[in-house]
Formats: sequence, structure tokens, C-alpha cells
Amino acid sequence: MPRLPIGHQIREERRKKHMTQAALAAAAGISTSYLNLIEHNKRPIAGALINRIAAALGIAPSRLSDTDNLRLSQDLLEIARTYANLPTTDPEQVLDFVAVAPAWARAILQLHRSYREASETAVALSDRLSQNPALIELSHAVLTRITSIRAFAEILQEHGELDEAARRRFSGIIAAEADALGSSARTMIELLSARPGHAAGSSPEEEVDDFIIYHSNYFPELEEAAGDLRRLLGGGDRIAEAAMAERLENLHKLRIESAEGMAYQAAEASSGADVVRLDPRRREASNRFILARCLAERDHAALLSEIVLGSPLLSSDASRQAARHALANYMASALLFPYERFHEMAEAWRYDIERLAHAFGGSFEQTAHRLVTLRRPGAEGVPFAFLRSDPAGNLSKRFSIPGLRMPRYNGGCALWPLYTAFHSLGRVVTQLAHMPEGEHYLLIAKCVSKHAAGYGEHATLFSIMVGCDAAYMPRIVYGDLFNGSRTRATSTGISCRSCSRTDCPQRAYPPILTSRPR
Repeated sequence: MPRLPIGHQIREERRKKHMTQAALAAAAGISTSYLNLIEHNKRPIAGALINRIAAALGIAPSRLSDTDNLRLSQDLLEIARTYANLPTTDPEQVLDFVAVAPAWARAILQLHRSYREASETAVALSDRLSQNPALIELSHAVLTRITSIRAFAEILQEHGELDEAARRRFSGIIAAEADALGSSARTMIELLSARPGHAAGSSPEEEVDDFIIYHSNYFPELEEAAGDLRRLLGGGDRIAEAAMAERLENLHKLRIESAEGMAYQAAEASSGADVVRLDPRRREASNRFILARCLAERDHAALLSEIVLGSPLLSSDASRQAARHALANYMASALLFPYERFHEMAEAWRYDIERLAHAFGGSFEQTAHRLVTLRRPGAEGVPFAFLRSDPAGNLSKRFSIPGLRMPRYNGGCALWPLYTAFHSLGRVVTQLAHMPEGEHYLLIAKCVSKHAAGYGEHATLFSIMVGCDAAYMPRIVYGDLFNGSRTRATSTGISCRSCSRTDCPQRAYPPILTSRPR
């Protein structure tokens, strides 16, 4: 992006001080004509001159810095690029607008944030209304009572010959149904107005999701602890499985045993006991991850507990236990994929997930999940959303980003590559998704198998999908297919209930929200 012109800022500060151009120019040691050119952004201004002008105005030089407004310009450009129907995304015009009217630019950003928050809330409420059993039951109760009230009211209206006893009986039924209707409506309002993460009946999984999102899926204390442990194990891009097993056996007195054919969940549970059983038929990356998580749980048990117990978002023992397991997984990922090196290679290789997985000895899922955690201030990676699905459409390991909300309660859009990847086992499937409100997102998915299934056995399959704003496509190898053009975009949504597209051939349910798609 070009450098932000700051001439307008100088002029505004001069006018606030009631100084003439001649007075400021003399104080800064330049000619009046040259100051006039600077104020109209016709001449560049260097650091030394900025300091002299700031001193003459009696303000800090930082007041004339372009840092804040440059970030403001970048935010506006990012918003503009998500809407295909905006007339321009010319950086020069955005820079000029911010320079002339920074307050209006901030107001536009605030309005957009408010719009996004309202949209996210509406989608979340539609998900909850369509999938929360309590809300579904209350909805049916409300409809039933409305129907009953209407039926008995019609009887009273149309049958004037009813005797007084029958009339009192029907009137009493209507009154009783009206009371019950009011009670159901109040209960529904209470459920819908409960704060996210604190609603009655929130499951441990939902609380853990809120906990991770609250921390932006980045835990610096775990990154630091994983770095210390990695150095003890010898470092390098790929930690040897033998080094992890040796530490578990010698320091923590665990036995590493082979257990061919053991179920995946059994292997997960056994990692908390005195014996760690690894199935040789599982992918090498999966066994290495189990060992890494065992090390995280034992080397830094106190740290994991401290983070979990200190969070008000986790209201039950079940939630805290699930969160602790998630943090152990996070630290295992940080151990196997060291932040600095992984971030460096991700940028150099343009986020080629399979290439990164090979370099670090990880799986596609582990590597994709690590990309989501690259949120270190000053060294952020591309912000990715993450979602996993089994063949039945059950969703797990969801992580949203602003604008791309991963569904919590119901299935995602049937047109997403998350589902089409099941028909292309082992092959990466990409899509440029065009959302109903006009945004574009790059979606990347792959169907993976957890272990090598023998004859007569069913493979354990999952589809892994990550997604980011289309503005980041030039930095991502998977975006090359679309060559910066959005003409090959696929019209999608988040889920049927929250999508306003009426012409979708895959629609399974009518939309709860109605708006005209773009």
C-alpha cells in the first residue's frame, strides 16, 4: 500500500492552533509555498521535518504519524474487497479519504462491525432455534396453543346459540391456553437472550468452543513451554518419535506398547494411564501426536490446570476437563510445529498444507489446525477458519473467523468442499465461495483416513476444511486456480436455515432469515 498522505492532518492541526501558513512555515524553517504543497499532499515529508512541524504546533510527532491511519485504510480496503459490487477498491482513493476524514472512516468501520455482529447474532439464533431441542419443543408448544386458541375462539364467534355453560367452558379453555402460551413465550425469550457460553444447558463442547474462540486460539504460555520442551528433545523441523518415547519412559515411567487393532478412542484414553499403547497401523503422524500430547500432559500439568481453572467461561468439571484436553492438544501441536519455523515456511511455501505436513512429519489435519493458531501479535499468519466433518455430517473442531462463521448446531452448506471432498479421498478440493451478503472466501478441504483399514474393515474418515477471506488468495497456493478472478465463484451460504438464497438446488430447509441475495 502507498504511504498515507499526512498533509491534511498538518493543516487540521494548524487550524486548531489558529496559525497561518506563514507562521507555521517560519517556525518550521521552510517557505510558505512549500508548506502549502505539503498540506495538499503534493510534496513528501521526512522524519526531521515532521519533528520540526510537530514542535511548532506544540504536539507530539506521533500525532502526525501515518501508522494509525494507514491501519485504518487497510481495514477499509479489507472490507471493500469482500463486496463485489462496490465501485472501487483503489488504495489511493481510500488513503485520500482517510487522510481527509479519519473520523468518518472510523465511523464506517464501526458501522460495519455492528452489522457483522448483528448478522452473526442472527445466524447464531437461527442455528439455535432450528437445532436446540428445548427451543424446538417450545416452538411446537407455542404453535399448538395458538392453534387451540384460534379454534375455540372461532367456535365462540360462529356458534352464537351455545348455552352459558358451554360458553364459560370454551372461554376458560382459551384463558388457560393463553396463560400457557405466555409462559412458553417467556421461557423461549430467556433461552434466546442468554449470553453465549452461559446459556442454560450449554454443553461442555460448546463451552470449550467459546473458551478457545475467546483466546483467538492462541496461548502464548503454551507456545513458550512447548519451545522449552522442544529444545530438551533436540529441536529440528521434525522431532523424533524415539526421543519423545524415551522421555516418557525414563522421566515419567510410562511404558510404550504396541496394540494392533485398538480402537482410536481407546488409544486416546490410554494416554492418561501408566501405559501408552500405539497401534502400528495408525498413521505415523497420529502416533507421534499421541506421544507429544502425553508429554504435554505430564511435563506441564500444572500450567494446563492453571489456564483452565482461571477461565470463567468453563462452568463445570466436564467443561474444564474437555478444555484441558484441548490445551494438551494445542501444546502437542506447538511442540511438533514450532511457531517461528512453521510460520516462516508457511509464508515461503504459500500455505501449501501437504508440503508443510511432509516437512514436519504431521498429518493434513494437524497441519491445517496449526495454521489456525498462527495468531502471535506481530507475526500473524493468514487468518483461517477450521471445520471437521465425518461422513454423516457431524461437525467438530470448529473455529470461526470474522465473516466466516462455522456452524455449531446444524450442518454446513452442502455445496462446500467439506462434503464434496468425501468423493475425492486423498485429494485437496478447493472452492471460491460467494456468500449471500457478497463476501468471497477461499475454502480448502481434504478427506483423510485415520488408519489403514484391513480387508472387511471400515476406514475412519474425516473431511478437514480451512477457509479464509479471498483477499488473502495471492498469499496462498490454492488461490492460484482462481487467478484473482471471482467469476468462477460458487454461490454458497453457511447453512440452509441461515442462508437467504431461494434458488439453491441443494436447499433442504426453508430459510429462517430473509434478505435479497447479491
